[in-house]
Amino acid sequence: MWTRSAFWIGAPKAGFEAPFKVGVTDVLVPGLTSLPGVKGVTALWPDRCEQGAPQIACQILVQFASMADIDLMLSSQQRQALRLEVVKLAEMFDGTISHIDYHVG
Repeated sequence: MWTRSAFWIGAPKAGFEAPFKVGVTDVLVPGLTSLPGVKGVTALWPDRCEQGAPQIACQILVQFASMADIDLMLSSQQRQALRLEVVKLAEMFDGTISHIDYHVG
């Protein structure tokens, strides 16, 4: 099993906290769930962090059966269409978005 993790590092812009969370929960997560090769999607919202922890506003975990399925999702036309929604969310966000692919053992 594989997990692709997206880290939204930073914070929603002032006044966009609620629309950002709704966009991730109601648009991005269902959109990711529908992409080819995806087995499941979870959005994580931090409530309590240790001192010195990175400022992660949201972490999205996308599960796959194989690395080939990650590649299938990344190259799909459906993902390209969903990227437009990510751009809208990024406009509400001050920070960066990065990804890490993990082999789950």
